[in-house]
Amino acid sequence: MNLPSSGGKFIKLKAKGDKLKFRIAGQPVYETQHWIAEKQAVLCGRFNSEDKKALCQYCDQYQKLVDAGQKDEAKELAPVTTFYYPILHLLDDSAGIFQFTAKSIHYTIGGYADEGVDVFACDWSIERTEDPGNYYAVKRLGDKPLNEEQQDQYEVAKGLKINRGKESTSISLEEAQDIEPA
Repeated sequence: MNLPSSGGKFIKLKAKGDKLKFRIAGQPVYETQHWIAEKQAVLCGRFNSEDKKALCQYCDQYQKLVDAGQKDEAKELAPVTTFYYPILHLLDDSAGIFQFTAKSIHYTIGGYADEGVDVFACDWSIERTEDPGNYYAVKRLGDKPLNEEQQDQYEVAKGLKINRGKESTSISLEEAQDIEPA
């Protein structure tokens, strides 16, 4: 089994077959950037703003390229959203931050939250399949109790602070705490 690559506390699924099992331990955050040079990113003025009418010169340039049919150039300047989830990594019982750019992962978990599932109280499995239309397989697993070591690391993960981006409003600790058990 391939384990996710990581740098310090950050965990990424980098290659086909990489798999991660985890429990979300804290409020996910995200930030959106434009890559304006090979290794130079700038924050998107539109998507990182609380102002719904905020402007972004790079979004405007991106849209002009799309409208002109310059797909390759537009792709390079397109806004890229990076998500950061504080997690308990269940394959090695460690605290970390799952970092990814696949909106489908975030939207799938958010869909469960929309249906009333406490996404912070259950485990998740994500595998990078690279299959067309299903690049990442996202599965909601059970909600079995954590053992003592896992609980200790879960508390560490809850304390991880992500000093960037905006808090997700679609996956929220506040909403999760409002869910009444059946």
